[in-house]
Amino acid sequence: MLNPAFGEAAGRDNSAEQASTLERGAIAICFLAMAVLAYTRNVNWDEFHYLSFVHLWLDGELDRPMQMGHVHAFGWLDLLPGSEMTQIFAARLVMLGCVAVTALSIHRIAAHFTTARFATLAVLAYLCSGFVLAHGGSFRADPIAAALLTSALAVAMTSRLAVWHLFVIGLLVALAHMVTIKSALYLPCFLGVLVWRLAERGAVLRLCFAALLAGGLFAVLYALHVSSLVVAEGKDTVSTASGAVRKTLLSHELFPRSDTILSWALFSLPQIALALLAFKAAGRSRLFIVLLLFIVPLMSVVIYRNAFVYFFPFAVPLLMVAAAIGAHRFLSQVTLERAVLLMLAGAALQVALILPENARTQRDTIAEVHRLFDAPVSYIDGYGMVSSFDNTSFFTSSWGVAGYRARGAAVFPDIIATKRPPLLIAHRRPLGAAMWEDFARNSDLDLLPEDRAALRASYVHYSGSLWLAGAHAELGPEPQVLTLPFPGRYRIEATGPVVINSVAYKPGDSLDVQDLELDVTGDVGTKLRLIWDTGVPPIERGALGNDVFAGFTRLVLFD
Repeated sequence: MLNPAFGEAAGRDNSAEQASTLERGAIAICFLAMAVLAYTRNVNWDEFHYLSFVHLWLDGELDRPMQMGHVHAFGWLDLLPGSEMTQIFAARLVMLGCVAVTALSIHRIAAHFTTARFATLAVLAYLCSGFVLAHGGSFRADPIAAALLTSALAVAMTSRLAVWHLFVIGLLVALAHMVTIKSALYLPCFLGVLVWRLAERGAVLRLCFAALLAGGLFAVLYALHVSSLVVAEGKDTVSTASGAVRKTLLSHELFPRSDTILSWALFSLPQIALALLAFKAAGRSRLFIVLLLFIVPLMSVVIYRNAFVYFFPFAVPLLMVAAAIGAHRFLSQVTLERAVLLMLAGAALQVALILPENARTQRDTIAEVHRLFDAPVSYIDGYGMVSSFDNTSFFTSSWGVAGYRARGAAVFPDIIATKRPPLLIAHRRPLGAAMWEDFARNSDLDLLPEDRAALRASYVHYSGSLWLAGAHAELGPEPQVLTLPFPGRYRIEATGPVVINSVAYKPGDSLDVQDLELDVTGDVGTKLRLIWDTGVPPIERGALGNDVFAGFTRLVLFD
């Protein structure tokens, strides 16, 4: 049975022990793979959304304070040459640094309980576990919070708890909660540290002081953050926090993401087995309680609605500490090497599954937007894909659409009339379903009929997922009235010459429109489109791919 002194004694007795070449090399390969994937992997919609908050803050238009602490750290992204894709790649490299910090923290905590060799195994176990290689370095709050919280835990667990240590712990925890309120899921882990150091004189009081310090620092930082914003109605701290708790923890059945949980478990079988061995080794000791508290973030998947693939790299770091303890207590050298090979096989399988995924369509689409518009314009997109432009749409996640449908009021007729966005990006539901006849239908996630009608009447297909303001018609024997959404310069695309408001035009001509209702005549059967003219030659309609977002659930094997 393990006892409270086990970790310290093992560390002293084995201080010269080093990790094997295989494990060190495997860790290096994992980080190299993550660096490559940071550039090649498809950007998920919420990464663009996360970037859009940075641009809103830079433009002085950020209107919500909660979970927005990252904007102060990533303003420099706007200074980079290139498009949003360049900014996402740079941000992902920072996230890779966060993964490295998390790995170092895992190593430090695991070394407190085992030896350097098995602490290194804990790091490898983390990197090879389900979804870490693919999503651990995504541009989201999760990698940042994981790095901050595991660092705070490492200091709390292994330091002398001097005054400056307490300040570091408090600051790291405060910053984590500035980034995301899900950081509160780590509270039991800190209780685990408290339980472990219970017998040390003064440790409990020092750790309690660090907790108070964290609360005070958070209050100060959050007040400064809020003072720099104009908070919109309904987006204040209380409303946002209560809504998040209600939607993520209180409104769903048990195991709301069971398919994702099962997939993670399949990819993480060796790690889970080793962690179970740690509980067996702990018996009825204090260590058992500590390990139980360490895995609470992962156990939240029982009720946590947002246990998507990116959540697990945030939730499982301390499970790998348990895996190191289990390996140290029960594995022989041969069995250990086999466990390492099984972990590497799981990681290799995940990489093989996500390799077909790429970001080419996203790069081409965003590049074409910036070619069409050399300066930012207002546009309609549910996720802020072109983060440097003014996105006039509401956030069309499942939450956003549910709230929109509950209100029961159309929004796009007013947006089109007042904001006059010349660009619409219809890459996925609900905008894709509104614009494409053959898009899969889902009444719970579709726009209201009035909004679908307004969008279809106001935009024509340009290429891929890009639609531009305009209108179209097929001419008959009688003059037709063609109605445009708002004034501006439009280009004529037609199968023959047409007469608009008594003026003859040929295909390729442009006209400045002020009166939105145009009288159009021409040969019967002539197909006519008026499409927003940006002043640059158009590309072929099939030049861009439609599948902008792909691969997010590629590793979710169960449906």
